[in-house]
Amino acid sequence: MTGALHQITMSYLAEDDRLLMRVSTTDKSEFHFLLTRRFVKVLWPALMTVIEKEDAGTKQNLMPAARKAVAAMKHQEAIEESDFTQAHEEDAKTLTAAPLLVTGGSVHPGKKGVTGLVFKTKAKAEIKISLDKNLLHALCRLLIETTMKAGWNLGLVVGDAAAVMVPEDKARLH
Repeated sequence: MTGALHQITMSYLAEDDRLLMRVSTTDKSEFHFLLTRRFVKVLWPALMTVIEKEDAGTKQNLMPAARKAVAAMKHQEAIEESDFTQAHEEDAKTLTAAPLLVTGGSVHPGKKGVTGLVFKTKAKAEIKISLDKNLLHALCRLLIETTMKAGWNLGLVVGDAAAVMVPEDKARLH
């Protein structure tokens, strides 16, 4: 990509049965990607592997259920720092004549909490996107919400929020 990532939005295109992911940069450039159900199903475990490795040193002695609970809490903390209320800014120059069909890709945990996401397209192009921790979690939330709207029944979740135990003498807020 040409500039720093500025905004990611996602919607479901029922007529194509695909997700449209729009990624814009701070220099007002924008890419459009089409994600298939099959690709999302393969992408998700790779994203979860990166999330589970966050703060691995503090989680290594935890039982699997506790690790999932910690991952769920970290996800919630990260998405609370994101703003999902803004509409997609329409003043960016689209660098793709038509949305690029993503046929493959890879996820690379990077140094200092930056994750590299590489999309490989049907036209054999490779587009690299760098996601900090909050953007990675925001992308996961967008994938969860949009696949639910699409009715894809992928059951995407980050961690296991149900595993978080609250002492009985403490009040619960929802």
